[in-house]
Amino acid sequence: MKHTVTLLAFTPLLAIGQSLVSSSPQDRSVLLEDFTGIHCGYCPEGHVIMEALEAQHGARLATIGIHAGPFATPATGEPDFRTTPGTAIDAYFTIGGYPAGVINRRLFGGLDDLGRGAWEGAVAEVLELPSPVNMGVASTFDEGTRELTVTVELLYTADSPAGTDFISVLLKENHITGPQTDYGPAGNHTDYDHKNVLRTYITDTWGDPVSTTTAGTSVLRTYTYTVPADWNASNCEVLAFVSEDHSEVYQAREVAAIGGTTLVVGELSSADPAFVGGSIGAVSTFNGTLVNNLGATAQYQVTLTSYGSPASWSSELMANGSPLANPGTVELVADASLDLDVLVTPDATPGIGRYLLSVASINDPGAPVLELEYNVISGVTDLIVTHTGAEPWEQLYRDGLDQAGNQSYAATTKDKFIRFGEEDALTNVMNLYMNISWTFPALTDDEVAVLTAHMDGGGDVMFAGQDIGWDQSGATGSYGTPITQAFFADYMHASYVADGSTANSSVNFFDADPVFGALPNTTIANVFNNNTYPEEITPIAPAVGILHYTTNVNKIGALRCDNNTFKVVYFGVGPEQMSNAATGRSMISISHDWFYGFVTVEEFDAYFSGQLGQAFPVPANDRITIPLNDLKATAQLEVLDITGRSVASHTLPAGSTRFDLDVTGLSNGIYRYALRSPDGMSPARAFQVQR
Repeated sequence: MKHTVTLLAFTPLLAIGQSLVSSSPQDRSVLLEDFTGIHCGYCPEGHVIMEALEAQHGARLATIGIHAGPFATPATGEPDFRTTPGTAIDAYFTIGGYPAGVINRRLFGGLDDLGRGAWEGAVAEVLELPSPVNMGVASTFDEGTRELTVTVELLYTADSPAGTDFISVLLKENHITGPQTDYGPAGNHTDYDHKNVLRTYITDTWGDPVSTTTAGTSVLRTYTYTVPADWNASNCEVLAFVSEDHSEVYQAREVAAIGGTTLVVGELSSADPAFVGGSIGAVSTFNGTLVNNLGATAQYQVTLTSYGSPASWSSELMANGSPLANPGTVELVADASLDLDVLVTPDATPGIGRYLLSVASINDPGAPVLELEYNVISGVTDLIVTHTGAEPWEQLYRDGLDQAGNQSYAATTKDKFIRFGEEDALTNVMNLYMNISWTFPALTDDEVAVLTAHMDGGGDVMFAGQDIGWDQSGATGSYGTPITQAFFADYMHASYVADGSTANSSVNFFDADPVFGALPNTTIANVFNNNTYPEEITPIAPAVGILHYTTNVNKIGALRCDNNTFKVVYFGVGPEQMSNAATGRSMISISHDWFYGFVTVEEFDAYFSGQLGQAFPVPANDRITIPLNDLKATAQLEVLDITGRSVASHTLPAGSTRFDLDVTGLSNGIYRYALRSPDGMSPARAFQVQR
């Protein structure tokens, strides 16, 4: 490796007026170093999370897979992805478990290596921080000599706190086929597609020092490296970042090894929210602005692409108020701007439309494509929300709502759900189905904020997945926060009891439950590669249990609750874990029916039939006894005066056979008593107090 240092004013690599970096101060980007190994069974789940974060944050997130530690040691005949720099970095950060993520080499709660469930929150936190420096990268590759040339440009927009910073440049390769242990549903692989594999550091492992770090300073450095013949340069990427010494990454960028560049061809921006609620026939207009930053007249290709939008919805692209062909070509003189507007008009077909506005430089085709994303939700009453890692089960939720006959549902990711909620675009959504499955964190603060607003407004929610409660328990390794823990108790009406095990081998629905009681019982399938934890919970009144494990009625695994503001169903074992697929679909469809009030009065009356006996002695003086015929589920005993006003309420646990009621505080007169569940109240009986 060799490098040169050049002042930006003298560089011959860029035309006058061109730059690899923007002149406007930028917030930090993220470097996610994933410590992984081919024999790490949980690492594929980390890879999925990392890819989802890449898709979500685009160029603001750079990723590298560092194969190091005991799980990276290959067996005979297996490829060895370990590197000397990777082993050194792994040792420096004292990685304790795999996969682990080091994010911007920053401490979070005193920790530098985070479990995969914490990556999402840490990434979001870093993206909100300012940066004293902007950074750009360009890469060229000589096919004959296999020499890679990397140019790194820094522009300090503020003084660096550290005084001396460090430029690090590394090479990674994608699409290397090899073995991979996998504890997920797919099982172990012999032909796993390994991505983001660290191949080498082109600079020193801990970077190349930069001492000119005051505001207004520009630095340009060039590095060269000869790529080994057995590495596929077409699948390689250069990743560069600038940081403090061994810590605090400010900016990270990655480009293709062959012809990759961050050349700033323009700026594409919009002040409009990217997530809106639409309606039939109403136009949602998104205003964008393109500015030419190339320093000379330039041509751009503008494209509007629709993803997942109902085919009958219409969309239109406008340039300075006039229709523009899609794709269309525009020409701008230096520093000129152009209004680029996107118009979306939903029709009666419910759905979610994602629209990507892309602007590519025709003059510099290797430069990054400028993008803006717009999202519209319209006509959706029921929304499936899928957590990262739970995607394999989304179709099951769709099948359940199809079984319920719902024709106005859609599905989205957790991230987009949060964004829609933050923009108040979910006002027409009545019911949510949270496909959490076995993912972490099970709940996040920003997600809970949207859920709370939805439920406070009368919206209903079904939650499903093992370990949701465990994640709120405060156990070592769990990700619950005070906010999510309070939500679990106050809104999901649940108290965590135990993690469960394979001993909880079957689910048995309480036969007397008027909503889920008719569902057939089923065994629990091994869908998480021997990681089966059917959660045990206690319903918090007015919630009632709806299923138990095996023959133990005290091991409750699900609940439903109607608190007169919202309804909630919470399954501590997911529908994807049902051996009987029909039962899994029905868990979703019956939740839907109950949300819409499709449980009949006859079912409700049958639920309480014969369970409430006649109180004695009558008339009463100080106490009466109310017989109960083996109460089948937790219920409230309500005592009403002659006007129908409740004067006392007591929670009766399932299995109760009698209740002694203290009436010393009641005046002489006639009173009625009845059993109340989330669905209503049983026929009342009467007693008299007389002294």
